[in-house]
Amino acid sequence: MNYLEILKFRHACKVFDESKKIGAGEFDFILEAGRLSPSSTGLEQWDILVVQNKELREKIKALSWNQAQITSCSHLVVVLAKIKEVKFGSTYVNKMIARNSNKDPEAIAARQKFYHDFLLANFKNDDELTFQWSHEQCMIIATNMMNAAASLGIDSCPIEGFDRHALNELLGLDESFQRVAIMVPFGYRLNPQPKKLRREISDIVTWVY
Repeated sequence: MNYLEILKFRHACKVFDESKKIGAGEFDFILEAGRLSPSSTGLEQWDILVVQNKELREKIKALSWNQAQITSCSHLVVVLAKIKEVKFGSTYVNKMIARNSNKDPEAIAARQKFYHDFLLANFKNDDELTFQWSHEQCMIIATNMMNAAASLGIDSCPIEGFDRHALNELLGLDESFQRVAIMVPFGYRLNPQPKKLRREISDIVTWVY
C-alpha cells in the first residue's frame, strides 16, 4: 500500500477477531515505528505498557465504558505521558541532553539553558501544564503506531474514553510522575470496515499568499 492507501485502510476498529493474533515480528515493527516518532524538543515524553494480562484487561475495560476492543484485541498498548521526568533538572532531561554527540562543555551548557528556559517559561513546573504538553506528544507516537500497523494490514482503535484517574490508580501510577494519555488496541477486524467519512480538501484548506 502507498501512504494514502494506508490511511484509507486505517479506521477505528470496534470489534477484533479474537482468534487472530499479531506475530511477534509484526508487533516489534509497530513498536519501532512508535520509538522513531518525533517529539517536542526531542524529549520523547512517553512510555509504553503492553497489557496482555486478561484479568487486568477486564478491569481496564470496566473503566473504559466497557468498550469491547480492550479485551478482544490481540495487543493492548497503553501510552503513558511523562510529567516529573520532563521537568528541568530531572535525571531524565539531563540524560537526554547528554546523549547529544557534541560533548563540548559550552554546547552542553547552551542546551541546558535552552531546556531550562523553555520548560519553565511554558510549563512553569506545573503538573497539569506538563501533562497537557506530554499528552500532545503521545498522540504522535500513537498515530505512528496505528499507521505502521495499517501498513501491515493490522487494525487499531485510538481510545481516550476512560476514567483517567481511576485507570492511573488501577495501573499503580503516581500521577505526579506519569499518567495514561491514550490506549490503542491492535488486532484484526471481525467486521467489514465502514465507509470512511471526511470533509473535502476545499472545506479544510485555506491558502494564504
